[in-house]
Amino acid sequence: MMKSKIKILKMNRKKIIITLCLLILSFCLKAQDKDTEQIEQLKIAFFTEKLNLSAKEAVRFWPVYNLHSKRFEELRDKEWSDIKSKLEKIESLSQKEAEVLLDNYMSYKQSGVDYREDFVKDLKEVITSKQIMMLKKAEYDFNKKLLKQYQSDKSSNE
Repeated sequence: MMKSKIKILKMNRKKIIITLCLLILSFCLKAQDKDTEQIEQLKIAFFTEKLNLSAKEAVRFWPVYNLHSKRFEELRDKEWSDIKSKLEKIESLSQKEAEVLLDNYMSYKQSGVDYREDFVKDLKEVITSKQIMMLKKAEYDFNKKLLKQYQSDKSSNE
């Protein structure tokens, strides 16, 4: 009888620990989602201001921008992660495997160029050439600002 009570207590303790771990994990993931959402909101405000988008332009611009951002992200997730994992063990690859990896890398880079050309073609239908170049600068400035903020936050937490 006593052994069965101890066994039940141990099982309950395991369940409690697992539940707590899951709660903590979900809290951390939710915080990351909140950060990502906040960054996206800041990006929208920053780009809209830097490109001086009218309300009419913004309504046409953001679906194009978001579609192409998603395409770039999918390309990076799908192809780059595979290339990157093989690069980490490049010393152990055979010459043939390295040739395949190089071909995959060049294909990945070409896909990025092709995506960029499609993106610019689609953007030309909704904003001016000058605004497209202003977008390029705004992306650079935003990423630089974001990196600077990240480094600042990291150094203040250490």
